[in-house]
Amino acid sequence: ARMTGSVDTNGHGARGGATQDFEALAGPILRSFLNGKKATGDVVHKMDLVGFYLGAEGHRGAEGFRSQLESIYAKAKKSLEIVFVSLDESAEEYQSMTKAMPWWSIPFEAAGERKFTGDSCPLASLARKNRLDLSQPNLLLFNHEGYLISARGASLLLEHGTELLKCLEIQDDKEAKNKMTSTSFLGFSLGLNWERRIQSATVLLFCMMVPMVVFFMTWTLILLIIPFTTLPTLVYIIWSTCIDTAPYDGSRTPILRKMPLWNYFRDYFPLELVKTADLDPSKNYMFCYHPHGILSLGAWGTFASDATGFPEKFPGIDRRLLTLNINFKVPVLREWLLSHGICEAGARSIQTILKKGPGSSVVLVVGGAQEALFTQPNHNHLYLTHRYGFVREAIKAGAQLVPCYAFGENDIYDTLFFEEGTWVYWLQVKVKKMLSFSMPIFHGRGLFFKKLPFILPFRRPMKVVVGRPIPVPRVHPEIDLRNSAWGRSIVKQVHGEYLKALRELWDEHKNLSVSGLERKNTLVLD
Repeated sequence: ARMTGSVDTNGHGARGGATQDFEALAGPILRSFLNGKKATGDVVHKMDLVGFYLGAEGHRGAEGFRSQLESIYAKAKKSLEIVFVSLDESAEEYQSMTKAMPWWSIPFEAAGERKFTGDSCPLASLARKNRLDLSQPNLLLFNHEGYLISARGASLLLEHGTELLKCLEIQDDKEAKNKMTSTSFLGFSLGLNWERRIQSATVLLFCMMVPMVVFFMTWTLILLIIPFTTLPTLVYIIWSTCIDTAPYDGSRTPILRKMPLWNYFRDYFPLELVKTADLDPSKNYMFCYHPHGILSLGAWGTFASDATGFPEKFPGIDRRLLTLNINFKVPVLREWLLSHGICEAGARSIQTILKKGPGSSVVLVVGGAQEALFTQPNHNHLYLTHRYGFVREAIKAGAQLVPCYAFGENDIYDTLFFEEGTWVYWLQVKVKKMLSFSMPIFHGRGLFFKKLPFILPFRRPMKVVVGRPIPVPRVHPEIDLRNSAWGRSIVKQVHGEYLKALRELWDEHKNLSVSGLERKNTLVLD
């Protein structure tokens, strides 16, 4: 689990103050050729990112890397601070390196006292534990709370410098002055970036859909009690529950997908859609989304909105994201979902939508409520080994299976994970069976105060990678895929092919530079 605050040499956090954290890594004082000496805490204060640049004069590619780093540092100066860690053998080499650097550095000490520089320093040890090559420049990126975001910040910079700037939402001075204003909240002085506040409000709108169920149900009961609203409310309930077929046939036009509001949702993390293969619009597809995470925010941003560019990357594909049937029993909420192309998750809706015509497709979060209980930052645990239902439905409809993996979905909330056999896990499973959805224990960040636990997710990048389609065999409609031996063998064969394709997708993309925190490079299937 993510532990905010101090940093140890294993790359994991431990609770504590941020100033003390960075002092443990870099020492109490930092030096700059231009600005003299300054306390470490004062240098990193209010920075979104702190990068420790491990380098030496003789490193291959040092000049080119430093040149690019200087370029992004100049643009990101208010959000990114760089601290140079010398791996040089002599003070002369250190002086030669640092005199032209615009950022701070850890003071070079005598060889026998080099606690914070050289091969034995904590940062070098951290780099080695992440299997980094110390014969070339390395950049360890931490967030303002002292959490290691990436041990491979150098490749992140060289390959995705533009994306990093976008992630930091850096504005030039003139634009920043227009967007920033000073105000106070409960006596605290705040500098508000209104674009970031809109992003937070948009994500909060999505996150509050679950609590709003109680509000909508209560309001409906009130309308039923009030005499002059009783009849229209009753008519709406009858129509929505007995007449309207949109929840299972996808007939409602998704008019809200293109709302500009969802661009703010995308940029909050930020969220990116990665295409690996073309999809033939004359065929039908079942997109299988992994992992479930806490709220499947990546699935919403990618498939329930057009913010990540799905229509442009996959023209002719009409997708419908599927969710729990209970959501369509809630007045108002059901209309909101249907207007984004959301439909019921069930065999009837899958078959109806997939057989509508060429390009008609569904998006299924396969792991479901059980997989939500597996959610942990920096872990990739899927509930999939014994999930055969989605394969059966795809074969029945003749739809190709498309594996999708959201790198970073599990990282955007902190969770309390309980092993099987504990009484809390037993209770969570019981609740899941009764309510059809699970209740993992989690928290994110605050709306106004980052360290105040709340329902807002952390601003950590997500990349949804859409894999190559997997063809399924054609079978006669009368074949029982569930109970006949031949039918079960076909399902197991396709299921095995899907697991293999998903692992290949994982192996190919698991080292994405801006996919979030440094993660365990193992995919666990349960």
